[in-house]
Amino acid sequence: MASGPEAESSSHDEGLTELVRRIQIGDQTAIQAFHSMFSPGIEFLLRRKLEKSTVAAETARVLQAAVHEIEAASPDQTINLSHLVTRTIQKSCASIKHGVEPRTADETMDSMANSVLAERTPLEQDILRRYYVLGESPETIRTHLRVSSRTVQQTIAHTRAAFRRKMQRSESA
Repeated sequence: MASGPEAESSSHDEGLTELVRRIQIGDQTAIQAFHSMFSPGIEFLLRRKLEKSTVAAETARVLQAAVHEIEAASPDQTINLSHLVTRTIQKSCASIKHGVEPRTADETMDSMANSVLAERTPLEQDILRRYYVLGESPETIRTHLRVSSRTVQQTIAHTRAAFRRKMQRSESA
């Protein structure tokens, strides 16, 4: 059995490929897994892009549009889920009309995002900058920074979770 970063990347890619295949055949469990996996990131990006604190309806529309695109793709077509979701967000944001909430809501979110980033190590901050700002793939980040795929994925997942916890605490306060 293979081990090391290449095996981690390969098993991750195979897992996403299998998820796409299952969505294409209408597996509701796979669709739910897709929603769970991508919903936090979509919510984060939509909040920033739309300058709104509540984006549940917009997130649902993006997820639904992405699932429809996956279902419509031919089974032999390779689908990069991260790029598909990014494109879907961009298309959706172009057509979503929004009322801008008071600037303080956006400043609060910026403050929370900055506090989450401040809690990260310099390496984690570099991973996040490359992933979110520069749009680099996890594989490219892994290669440039000479870290494992697991490190990249865990950094992204842990940061998303920390941001979500702060948002939930803020909304319940």
